[in-house]
Amino acid sequence: MTEPFRQILREYFSFSKKDRRAILALCAIILFFISGNLVLKYIEPKPDSASAEIIAVFEKWDAESENTLGFKSLFHFNPNTVSAQKFDSLDLPAFVKKNMLSYRAAGGSFKNAAAVRKIYGMNDSIYAAIEKYIDIPSEITAEPNVHSKSKGERAFRHFDPNTAGADELLNLGFNSFQISNLIKYRKSGGTFSEANDLLKIYGIDSAFFNSLKNYIEIDEKPVQVSEEDVEEPALFVVDINTADATELQKLRGIGAVFSGRIIKYRNLLGGFYDKHQLLEVYGFPEETFHSIKGNIVADSLQVKKLRLNFADYSELLRHPYLRKEQVEAILNYRDENGPFRSVEYLLSENLLDTASFKALVPYLTCR
Repeated sequence: MTEPFRQILREYFSFSKKDRRAILALCAIILFFISGNLVLKYIEPKPDSASAEIIAVFEKWDAESENTLGFKSLFHFNPNTVSAQKFDSLDLPAFVKKNMLSYRAAGGSFKNAAAVRKIYGMNDSIYAAIEKYIDIPSEITAEPNVHSKSKGERAFRHFDPNTAGADELLNLGFNSFQISNLIKYRKSGGTFSEANDLLKIYGIDSAFFNSLKNYIEIDEKPVQVSEEDVEEPALFVVDINTADATELQKLRGIGAVFSGRIIKYRNLLGGFYDKHQLLEVYGFPEETFHSIKGNIVADSLQVKKLRLNFADYSELLRHPYLRKEQVEAILNYRDENGPFRSVEYLLSENLLDTASFKALVPYLTCR
């Protein structure tokens, strides 16, 4: 043992003084990392306090939602007769419930579930969530058959494929491609004399047809279509949330400039939840909008949500509906009070005015 050690010492002292210092420094560094690695194994890392706090809050919300199903939830209701007290316990945005009650108080009524969509603030996402809970007696069909819809499934309204407009077909579940082909077929002189004729339309398969065949009612009289009766002047329907520049330029009055502006504004917003938002595009003529509104749809399910509890300053400020002082107020409130439990806090805490809140609601989520 001593001889090898002496050999190492002799070799060590054979180096110059500068080299010996370098060797000692290298050995010290190696020992430091080895000892540090051993010590770290016994140190339990502390979780990030801010992240842990947010996670804990969300876990608490999930636990509360599982244990309080009776507090605010969705249930079957008739929008024409449900009381204000019971309506208040329905899990819907407050401003939507208020608008529905105001509409009723003014003498309005809902003939079918689809009529609920006309309420201001009722977007596709909200309607999709409550549609199966809407019970209006007039929608119940008398004829029993094995294919009739069970309670809780989507309730279709009766329609005539010879006269149904683009918006009506969209509400019935037709996609833009199917609507475009159906209208092209009608424009070329085609008619539907029986329900099965709908299968002639490219894009409509037997599964989709079977889901709505019991709701097809075709007038036996020949349909006389005048220019005044035609609601869709073009041969196609464009979803302004998914259309590219080429598709947008097929619409009357839209060229390269306006198609570019529409797409740019759509990206800033996160998508359109209402086709009337096209009027917010810089320089977009009102006359052009009225000439194409029958041929455009805005699928609000395509809207990208702003995560209110996670969005940073620049992300919030990019949205066209938010001003600098509003963004600062939102972030200051979040820093002082923690995550938002509901987007309605923006209104109740005076972080947004009523107009800004109504415009922004479809773009916000607390998740």
